[in-house]
Amino acid sequence: MPNNQFTNLDVEKQNKVIETAIVEFAQNGYSNASTNRIVKECDISKGSLFKYFESKEELYFFIMDTVADEMMRDMERGLGELSAELFQRLIDYSTLEISWYIRNPMKGRLLIGMAQEKDAEIRSKIDERYGGKGENVYYGLLEGISEGTLKGNKERIADILKWVLQGFNKEFLDTVDREKESFEQLKEHYFQKLTEYITILKQGFTKEV
Repeated sequence: MPNNQFTNLDVEKQNKVIETAIVEFAQNGYSNASTNRIVKECDISKGSLFKYFESKEELYFFIMDTVADEMMRDMERGLGELSAELFQRLIDYSTLEISWYIRNPMKGRLLIGMAQEKDAEIRSKIDERYGGKGENVYYGLLEGISEGTLKGNKERIADILKWVLQGFNKEFLDTVDREKESFEQLKEHYFQKLTEYITILKQGFTKEV
């Protein structure tokens, strides 16, 4: 976390550092991001930046926390409108998520970049820091769903769906070219494949009515 010297800056200067760092990490990832470019764009000295943050890593995770928290706050506003049917709810939630990426393209690229980070040490810290949050969100989606047509235990089915979606999302994100593909293109490709998988799973896990 930044120290008091950063939090005591006026909001405009804080936002300039945050917005510049978002762009730098989104475009270059952690390993290739340059604090020299950040300080030049912000018109501050490198010494000042490292008075605010002890290291590039601390700055990176502060930026990631800031963007991830913003995304979750925005997503929570739409959760009440999700379908009560489990399989449609998964598609609805995924639509909500990719739509956030479209509205916030640079922040979306930052989060996709986090999922693709190649630095082993940073990758490990990302998994430790954010893995549990994803689990909490996922199981929160199960609250209030209709179980009438499900074949089998809801929690077991949910676990299977989670494993499939985790593998699907990882494979999808690993193939994303952040420079060449727009989020509108990603949305089209993502949901074409997602709907196909969800339809197959639904046929296996629901009763005929």
